[in-house]
Amino acid sequence: MGSSFRSDLRRGGMPVWELPLRAAAKVIREVVQEVWEAAHDSDQFDNAADDGALASRLALAVELIEKELPESGGP
Repeated sequence: MGSSFRSDLRRGGMPVWELPLRAAAKVIREVVQEVWEAAHDSDQFDNAADDGALASRLALAVELIEKELPESGGP
């Protein structure tokens, strides 16, 4: 029986997918940083709370993506 795409990805055997996923995680982290900075600069606390929730969800998305990638740090 062959391996799944997921197991191939996790062992580093899918660089065609790994590289764009790492790039996506990096971009999402940059957006998270911008959202946090904007939320902390805002005087509107209800908006800041909503923006904080967005940043938290985006950070979770990065975490989920990175859990599927090999720990080696990429090809």
